[in-house]
Amino acid sequence: MKAIQKTAGKPGAQFVELEIPRPGRNEVLVQVKAAALCRSDVDVYEWTQLVQNAHYKLPFTMGHEFSGIVVEVGADVKGIRAGDRVAGETHIPCGCCNTCRTGNQHICRNNMGVIGRSFDGCFAQYIKIPEIAAVKLPDSITYRQGALLEPFTTAMHALSKANPSGSSTAILGMGTIGLMAVELAKFLGSTKIFAMGNNELRLAESRRLGADVAINGSREDFVQAIMRETNGVGVASIIDMTGNEDVINKSVEALKVAGTLVHVGMVPKPLTFNNYMYGVVYKELNVTGIFGRRMFESWETVLSILSTGRIGLDNYIGKVTELENFEQAIADFRGVTGRIIFEL
Repeated sequence: MKAIQKTAGKPGAQFVELEIPRPGRNEVLVQVKAAALCRSDVDVYEWTQLVQNAHYKLPFTMGHEFSGIVVEVGADVKGIRAGDRVAGETHIPCGCCNTCRTGNQHICRNNMGVIGRSFDGCFAQYIKIPEIAAVKLPDSITYRQGALLEPFTTAMHALSKANPSGSSTAILGMGTIGLMAVELAKFLGSTKIFAMGNNELRLAESRRLGADVAINGSREDFVQAIMRETNGVGVASIIDMTGNEDVINKSVEALKVAGTLVHVGMVPKPLTFNNYMYGVVYKELNVTGIFGRRMFESWETVLSILSTGRIGLDNYIGKVTELENFEQAIADFRGVTGRIIFEL
């Protein structure tokens, strides 16, 4: 089968031919129908410092956002059958440690596998995954849309921490997950949604998806804009998709007393909070982060929301291409609004 692998600790990736994997007793083999290119995949391709620091064992097949059809199941698989259409959960927990047994298996620290990093990924014609990582797709969701469920559930997890219903929400960074968070915040009943970015096309898209105030952070101080729009009170919650230290510190200023800051964007270096006591402690801010999505509450919530027909995942398909065009997709990534989808 054809696949994209990270073979060396330097920028780049290789188009290779591999044997089709055979599923183990608790695994399923999925023929990949659609796979999405994520910013973190670009980071792997570019071999950023954050990726280097993770010390992944090379080589590995890249990619973690996908959907496909099950073609073979292991002897001990009980809930999935050949012919089932599935999407993939990226995290593969141990299932037996204290973290897993107390409702947090998505952040298992007992050698948790991560698809497309420590576990061969989906930029391939076939992928084998543990049964626990396979999520059945309803008939109403296409393969292209199914490849978007993983980032969409990440946006949902961030909003579950922000608790937007009946209050104001700011989403900083208008990448795909940021735009998804805007639309979900609207669906969940946020009373005023701020979207901040520096790309006018994406800001315009954020307005279409439900943002009440769109702020170009390269032209206007978003703290001043938020304070103006909230009569000096500040916004109740901020979801940061940027991972930028300056933006994060300004977020502390823009939050109301006892507000919530949710970190989603990857912070590539040690983070310093300016005036921590006055900015965070004395304001009693809630500062938290997310890693992926809850297994499987986030998935069930999102599938329930999508069943209403009030949100369409096609909004987030920026471009459709073939896996053979991987290098061009990497080059195009930052200029495309929405995910680039590989159809296999």
